[in-house]
Amino acid sequence: MVPSGLQVWRWILFACFHWLCVCQATPRPVYMVAIPAVIQAGSEAKLCASLLQPNETLVMTISLIANEQIKILLQESSDQEFHRCFQFQAPHVESDEVQHFKVKVQGETFQSTEERMVMIKPYKPMTFVQTDKPIYNPGHTVQFRVITLDTSFSPVNQLYNIVELQDVHQNRIGQWVNTTSNGNILQLSYPLNSEAPVGSYAIVVWIGENKIYHNFKVEKYVLPKFEIKMNLPDEISVVQEEYKVEVCATYTYGQPVPGKAEVELCRPLG
Repeated sequence: MVPSGLQVWRWILFACFHWLCVCQATPRPVYMVAIPAVIQAGSEAKLCASLLQPNETLVMTISLIANEQIKILLQESSDQEFHRCFQFQAPHVESDEVQHFKVKVQGETFQSTEERMVMIKPYKPMTFVQTDKPIYNPGHTVQFRVITLDTSFSPVNQLYNIVELQDVHQNRIGQWVNTTSNGNILQLSYPLNSEAPVGSYAIVVWIGENKIYHNFKVEKYVLPKFEIKMNLPDEISVVQEEYKVEVCATYTYGQPVPGKAEVELCRPLG
């Protein structure tokens, strides 16, 4: 009979991982195998296996089964206790797929088989495009970068089959073919024609058949102008510790300018 405390501990482990365990009275063999409950397709997944109290030579076989195809991850024969942790290549899948994880331990007098299900999730990196400004004047240079993050939000080296720049009429005005990220970030630029039509432009990134879009605008604009007025007394005394100064900044169309003002008061020497 397993003590109640051990049952609680095994339940916690089941909540975190898939654990396969056969616990027999001494001196019967005991084994445990642990893998993540959810594995990312194509990744290097970790597996740990332990064999305790073997009373004969035992063969432990660990397999991953999908669509009646069996992939043996570990097959080890031993009459000694061991603990192994190693990496294995997770299979590639296009969508979420449940596969079966099977452990078999066999000897002349001992045999046990356990099977559990694991979820294989497809590898879906995220690609982002960012420009240095949301709006450009005709004749300005568009600076932009492309970055791809894995499911852990870490930058990865990525091949971008096509990066193209489209104008307001969806005409391709710029193109980069088979570019890869340098230092995990791809940085590019494109000088706009001084007569570039105004409107919405698009950066399109092709990764295989997938396309990522990012839009920006081209407008003929000028920075808003404003004036500053300052009110202070015509005369002040050198013994005064505080002076009242009013600073007001307004745009030419009358609206106030948000921000901070810094005023310096200097006394000429001589």
